[in-house]
Amino acid sequence: MDSLLLIGPEGPESRRVKSHLLKQGFHATSGEFDDLERLAEKKGRFVLGLVDATQSTRLRDLVDQVRRNPSCKELPLVVLLREDQLKELRTLTGLEDFLLLPASPELIETRIRFLLSRLNHLGPGTGKRIGALEINIDRYEVLLDGEPLELTYKEFELFKFLAAHPSRVFSRDQLLNQVWGYNFIGGTRTVDVHIRRLRAKLGPKYASLIDTVRNVGYKFLESL
Repeated sequence: MDSLLLIGPEGPESRRVKSHLLKQGFHATSGEFDDLERLAEKKGRFVLGLVDATQSTRLRDLVDQVRRNPSCKELPLVVLLREDQLKELRTLTGLEDFLLLPASPELIETRIRFLLSRLNHLGPGTGKRIGALEINIDRYEVLLDGEPLELTYKEFELFKFLAAHPSRVFSRDQLLNQVWGYNFIGGTRTVDVHIRRLRAKLGPKYASLIDTVRNVGYKFLESL
C-alpha cells in the first residue's frame, strides 16, 4: 500500500483529500511541521508528500520550511493549492506536481496514481528478477542468491529507475534529474560514482546489466 504524508495544519480541504485517498486504498498520514521527523521514524518511508498550502499566504516559505526538514529533504512533493495561488507557483522549483482544490474524488485519485506510476515505475508489490538477482520493491532491497545487497538509498533508487526502463539510454543529467531531483547541487560525476559502486556490489556476473553507452550515459540490460 502506498504511504502518503499530508503536511501542514489540517484544514477542511486536506481532510477531504485524506478521506478520498483512504477510501481508495492509500495509507494516508497527517502531520504538522513539528511532527515530521517523528512520523518518518515511526511510519517508515513515505512515497509522496502532499503539502497543504490552502491555508497559507506565502507559498514559497511553506515549501522551503518543508524542504528544510531532514525527513522531507528527498521526499517527492505535491502542493495543494487555491486558485489564487497559481501565479506564485510559477517561480517555485523542486515540486513534482500540484493539485488545485477543491477537486473531485476521481481527479484526486487519478492525479495521485498517475504521479506515483511516474515516480515508481516498479511500484509496491512488483519487482524484477534476472537469474539469481531480484529487485524487491516492498522490502526496498536487491537480493543476489537470496541474500540482500548492502545498497544505499540512492544506489537502490538509481538501480530501480534504470531497471524500470530496460534498454532505454539515459544521460547523466537525466539520471540526476530523475533520481536526485532538480534541486540537487552536484555534478554528473555523482552518477558515475554511484554506477561504479553499484557494479562493484552486483559482482562480476551482474555488473554488466548496467551498460555504458559511450558519450551518452547508461542503460539497463534485461539479460546477461
